Amino acid sequence: MQHWIRGPLSRHQEINVVFFRGMSLDALTRRLLSVQRKPLAYGKGEDWGVVMHNMLSWERDDYGLVPYGQLCRDGGELAVFVTEPCAAKAHAPSFDYYRDGRLITHFSFDDPSRLVGAEPEFLESALTAVQVIGAEVVLGDDDDERIVQAIAACLALPELIMP
Repeated sequence: MQHWIRGPLSRHQEINVVFFRGMSLDALTRRLLSVQRKPLAYGKGEDWGVVMHNMLSWERDDYGLVPYGQLCRDGGELAVFVTEPCAAKAHAPSFDYYRDGRLITHFSFDDPSRLVGAEPEFLESALTAVQVIGAEVVLGDDDDERIVQAIAACLALPELIMP
C-alpha cells in the first residue's frame, strides 16, 4: 500500500488531512463549512480526532489557503497535512501545526529544513532524528513517510489507516 501522504487520497480530489484536539468535531465541521470546505471523512479518538476535507472551496473553486488559525482559536490544536498542494504543478505535501489560533510551525516536504512559524524549532529534533534534516540527512524514497512518522510521534497523533 502506498502511504496516504502521496497517492491514495488524491484519487478522490485534493484532500487536506486535519488532526484536531481541544475542540469538538461539530465545532471544527461548522468552521470548515463556514470557509466553504466540505468535510469528506472524520474519526474521533481518545485524544486527537481527524477530518479530511476538500482543499478547494466548493463556491470559489480556488486554491486559497484555509484560515486554520481562525478555525482553532480558543484552545484548539490542528495538525494539518496538505497532501497535494497543487497536483498539476507537482508540489510536495506540506505540514502546518496550529495551537490556539497561532501558526506554531510550517514546512513543505520539499525542504523540511525550512521551518517557519511562531516556534519553527518545534519539530526540529523529531525531523533530525529521522534524518530528513540536519547533518546526517539520508535521502530516500520513504522521506515523506519518515516525515509523517516523525510528526505523528512528536504530537502523539493516531495512525491514519487507509483501505
